[in-house]
Amino acid sequence: MSRDQLHRLVLDNGLRVVLAPNTVGASIGVAVHYRVGFRTEPEGRTGLAHLFEHLMFRGGEEAEPEGYLPRVQRAGGFGDARTRQDVTVYYAAAPASALEMLCALEADRMRSPSLSERNLRTQTAVIDEEIRLMVRNRPYGNHPWALPRALHRRSENVRDGYGETVDLAAFDIALCEKFFADHYGPGNAVVTVTGAFDHRTAERLVRRHFEDLPARPTVRPADPPEPLPEEERRLTVLDPHAGSPAVAVGYRMPDPVTERADYLAHLVLAALLGQGGHALLRRGPTAAAGASSLSVGCGLFGLPLDTVGPDLLTLFAVHEHERDAEHVLDALDGTLDALAAHEVAAAQLRATTARWVSGAMRELADPGTRAQLLGLREALFGEAELTHALPELVHAGVTGEHVSRAAARLRASHRAVVRFVPGRQAVPRDIAPETTA
Repeated sequence: MSRDQLHRLVLDNGLRVVLAPNTVGASIGVAVHYRVGFRTEPEGRTGLAHLFEHLMFRGGEEAEPEGYLPRVQRAGGFGDARTRQDVTVYYAAAPASALEMLCALEADRMRSPSLSERNLRTQTAVIDEEIRLMVRNRPYGNHPWALPRALHRRSENVRDGYGETVDLAAFDIALCEKFFADHYGPGNAVVTVTGAFDHRTAERLVRRHFEDLPARPTVRPADPPEPLPEEERRLTVLDPHAGSPAVAVGYRMPDPVTERADYLAHLVLAALLGQGGHALLRRGPTAAAGASSLSVGCGLFGLPLDTVGPDLLTLFAVHEHERDAEHVLDALDGTLDALAAHEVAAAQLRATTARWVSGAMRELADPGTRAQLLGLREALFGEAELTHALPELVHAGVTGEHVSRAAARLRASHRAVVRFVPGRQAVPRDIAPETTA
């Protein structure tokens, strides 16, 4: 795949725009990132960012009565939205001929969302059902949310995005209108367009539809640093739906801006530990005995560089017997010790980074995904280019020495360990502290 040529512009109202035309294919991707997520919700308003995403997904007043999605689908495309720690994104992929329609729909959403008491109650009920399906009635549904609850102390860093039921029930239209005014202005957004278009044409369309949106101030809450844990923290989750016990482990990642080389080494370390059939915790002398399934990754949602807050390297393993949790932890510690003492074999490092790069490049083949990733890194770090550079940085920049240093760092740090125990009398989100190791 040829690399996008990035063009940036900033409109007078503060809206940042990234245009990434590519001669390959005949489709486009459009993503609009707002710099607000569940870490930036006001205190006592947990779940508001996610609820607001649901409300906004219907589109603006001009999209009524059918709403945003039917129009996109009728043009041969699809659209969706996500709320993450620090951003909320609305994205679509469609034939190139739909570019102006998508610009118009997103500008309409940014200008005048269709908020109503009826839609608020409907979407609150939808989210209640989502919590039941994805958390309360799902085996291991508290994973990965239990890990930040165990490892972090600041309230904004332990939220699960869904919010507390009591907070959700208290939201009203006035609060939603204030949230829109505070966080959905053009100065707090990034519009990203990728795919088959001419950048001059796209710039003209973006200006036509977004330039007359009035600028307004953005409310950006303080984001004090999360202190490092001073001891290992352990929790037990009683899970009535789990068929087997499981254990999750979370480590604090290096800062992706000030410690980027170390951050990238942790990406490779996670891949070496648990990704692919030849991962060290699946095969080899320190493999995790008793684990029937195992995964290791970086990022709360498995996506690196998607938050400016504290990020995690996570392990999750399902095992047959209760005692196997300690076997998994022993295998993890032993593997990290071995990697810290001796650099990984060059051939294994090459194979691991090649597999990682291959997966990253496959993601970038889709213009919709490319728009999301470019816009995400632009919104968080002002570095859309990082999305294209990341595969090369991982492949050519991470050495065995870097990986050894990352392994030693994890062994020296204090982690969170969460045990999932099948339990018939448990209640959802029932988490109990264990004795600190």
